Amino acid sequence: MTTNRFQPNTPMPRITGRRATPRVRLYIPAQVMLLEGLRNCLLDDMSQAGARVTIAAKLPAIGAGVVVRSTGVEVFGNVVWSLGARFGIVFEEPLALHEVVALRHFADDHADEEMRLQRRNARNFVQGRPRLQRPS
Repeated sequence: MTTNRFQPNTPMPRITGRRATPRVRLYIPAQVMLLEGLRNCLLDDMSQAGARVTIAAKLPAIGAGVVVRSTGVEVFGNVVWSLGARFGIVFEEPLALHEVVALRHFADDHADEEMRLQRRNARNFVQGRPRLQRPS
């Protein structure tokens, strides 16, 4: 006879620390507001607690406050690490799960649209037509 070791009324242990919430990979365009001003960036991944950003500008100092904006989300946080062209942010207030999920859906749609645009540009190049411009 087998017994079920899962107890439905037993609370799950709370996970804390850097990986307390799952991250979603995004790779979508975003903006980050730094002390030097608003900069375009790439939002690499995000969780309810933080994000990883790639930027082609001077990296903010560890401890600096930043605001990340992307597709209906604007969140304030502090830089906790930086390396190369990337830095990590921990949010002051956790994002709602539905906001993270919505960004993931946007990222999926964005990747599909980028692929369609690349195919269209390649086809136009081969056929000698002018290259299409990215919609603004």
